[in-house]
Amino acid sequence: MSDAAAKVARARAAASSAEAEAIYAEWAGSYDAEVFGALGFTGSDRIADLLAQHVDDRSLPVLDLGCGTGRVGERLRRHGFTAVDGIDISNEMLAVATGKDVYRRLDAVDLTAGGALPAAGYAASVSAGTFTSGHVGARHLAPIARAHRAGAIVAWVIAQPMWAGFEPALARHGFHVLTCELEPVRDGGPPESVMLVARREA
Repeated sequence: MSDAAAKVARARAAASSAEAEAIYAEWAGSYDAEVFGALGFTGSDRIADLLAQHVDDRSLPVLDLGCGTGRVGERLRRHGFTAVDGIDISNEMLAVATGKDVYRRLDAVDLTAGGALPAAGYAASVSAGTFTSGHVGARHLAPIARAHRAGAIVAWVIAQPMWAGFEPALARHGFHVLTCELEPVRDGGPPESVMLVARREA
């Protein structure tokens, strides 16, 4: 296993928010080169592209859940989105994202602790690499759902082993699934994550 792959495995095995924060604090400086370069992860670009296919008005407010170093934000900017906010557990990752100048605002939020989200009724949200083991689970959806207005579109990457818990939780929180396809999230990799697009009905 490469050093980069070992870091991914370590992050996905994090047993607490504090452990996850420590991992990403050390990793932030080399994250983009290792995850998107050496390992060829494509999920961030793919999910941003899916959101763009379902949201025509690029001026609507979008929340990037677990924005990390800002890869999704960069892709959304290429699609013309102009009001993207990002949240992440790691201040160090947010510092990298800040330098890319693609977000309207960035906030440190621990979604597993019910952390306060930016006060806005978001018309859409996007997420890659957050709904996976060692990170954010279906039991944490309540405050995330409340951040969305009725009719909001969400485009999220959800690790396949977690999908069985997410599917009923989405329904409980007022989301109607539009598409959910199992796809690869890295170049040449096997299908391993659900690419979800859903609409919040209430």
